[in-house]
Amino acid sequence: MNISRTLVVAVLCVAVQAASATEKTTDIMHKVYDAIAYLLPLSVRNADAHSKWDKELVEEKLKVLTNASGTLVKHGEDEDEEFRLLARSFDRLVQDIGVSFRAEWPDYAYYSLMELTDHCVACHSRLPSQSQDLFGQRLMARMNVDNLEPESRTLLFIATRQFDAALSLFEQQLSDPALDPIEADYRGIMLRYLRLAISTGESNERVVKFIDTYRARKDLPYFIAHRLEHWRNALGELAGALNGEPDLARARQIFDNATQLTLAPGNRLRAVEDLVAARIMRTYLKAHPKASTAERGEIYYKLGVIALRTSEPEPAVPELEMLMAASIQSDPRGPYAKDAYGILEEYGYIHDEHLAKQSESRVMIDMATLKKQVF
Repeated sequence: MNISRTLVVAVLCVAVQAASATEKTTDIMHKVYDAIAYLLPLSVRNADAHSKWDKELVEEKLKVLTNASGTLVKHGEDEDEEFRLLARSFDRLVQDIGVSFRAEWPDYAYYSLMELTDHCVACHSRLPSQSQDLFGQRLMARMNVDNLEPESRTLLFIATRQFDAALSLFEQQLSDPALDPIEADYRGIMLRYLRLAISTGESNERVVKFIDTYRARKDLPYFIAHRLEHWRNALGELAGALNGEPDLARARQIFDNATQLTLAPGNRLRAVEDLVAARIMRTYLKAHPKASTAERGEIYYKLGVIALRTSEPEPAVPELEMLMAASIQSDPRGPYAKDAYGILEEYGYIHDEHLAKQSESRVMIDMATLKKQVF
């Protein structure tokens, strides 16, 4: 669902750039911001009997996004084909957000809203850099996050593209003497820190420096100390792999090397290799929007495998599921399609519903349709 340019406030950007923006447009922009600022924290909080969603207020915010979608689609009727495609993509995304909130599926709600903010940032990138830089800060300023756990606040920083702040919060959590390294490992905090740093950072120096600090802890068990040593070495060895044009052959090599590193299927020893390979593959797709169906099927499949091998115990978004579905849809008769479908059946969940026994989650991923495409 990644789109490289405008969506949520595409109409607003056009209006701002045209210097004839009306007060109505500004009002719409503020309402869209307020809708995201209200909905996004809901998508990261723990669902329990004492914090039910205010359905009427949620519906009000969803209506704001739906109205913005209608404005965008209508505006697109007089624009070029690319703009019309973007408008239709936005409309589908708003539908997904509506489904996820009405079904009270926070994991998919967060996934959809991350995409939403990504499109907002893409739109802001067409404006002066200060507008882009301040987007996440302005959005966070509208949110009430005081009662959220650190993991939830970190997710909000990531969703609003404040990556340095998210990394700092991860480092604060991990440095807390009261947080046992085994507990931190079980919760996947270090893994999420590593994923964010590799996928968004310009260099590995910050991660290496923090790993050196973290390795000095006296309460590290051997398996974590051993893994950190390997990660540190791998970060140094693969530093150059992220420079220059994305090399798909190099990504394949790194992925294959990672696969051979350990016999244990859930071992996170291979995480650096996996995440570096993933970044190269994603960059390749972005640089080659017309990549062949075979390449796309392979890349999405391998990204799905990496998601499976590097996911935390309770992933915030259904990344594995979306990637395997994308692999099948890209090349349904290709060499990876059947394996992708099998992994979806075995490991796939959406809001605690096992995809091999699918019912309600069909609105997100339709396993029956995928099966017909593959077999």
